[in-house]
Amino acid sequence: MARGQPKASARRTAVKAALLALVLSLPACKGSGYSYISNASTKTYFKVPEEWELFERSEMMSGESPAVSIQSLQGASDLWVVAFDAAPSPDLDNVLATSSQHPTGYALVRPLTEKERDTYSLASLRNEVVPLDRLKQAEGRVEAVSEEEIELESGAHGSRLVNEIKVEGDVFTLDQTGLVDSGTHRVYVLVIGCEAACYEANKAVIDQVADSWTIEES
Repeated sequence: MARGQPKASARRTAVKAALLALVLSLPACKGSGYSYISNASTKTYFKVPEEWELFERSEMMSGESPAVSIQSLQGASDLWVVAFDAAPSPDLDNVLATSSQHPTGYALVRPLTEKERDTYSLASLRNEVVPLDRLKQAEGRVEAVSEEEIELESGAHGSRLVNEIKVEGDVFTLDQTGLVDSGTHRVYVLVIGCEAACYEANKAVIDQVADSWTIEES
């Protein structure tokens, strides 16, 4: 963390490193009540309850479900993205829908273009998922719930932000953990959200998912 990595996080580092080596050899390891989703090329993984539905990049890029707005990244060959939905009848259209009554979200690792690298900042990272800064200028649209700065020993840095966003009468809680590597080459994002009451009711499991987001440090 920017203020010094918490002792609890430091104690988890060795455990996560050992687990990462195992998880990276298994695309979606199950059997513990959780599915571990990994990507060997970006050396990242996270876990979700195994009953949550997973959606691969090919489904998200089909153009049939515009809820996940990553169409502009279709040409990025190094893009990795996996979406998830905890609804009893899961659907990609649910992902980050502001009225969702069940946790949804996605993990994304993408390369920064040369142009982006020149200007990419913590503000850029903060607005990677939705334009939070612009929404905050509209009075009453965004209410900050919590903010935790993150700084890894490798130099990767960013934050975990939780905000409540008012959209057409709905109050949607957006929980995003975003990091950029020390060389400003890649962005790593895990975002989870649902209607505010849903988020509060599922906060324990959402915290477990967010805390599991791991990037191997070299």
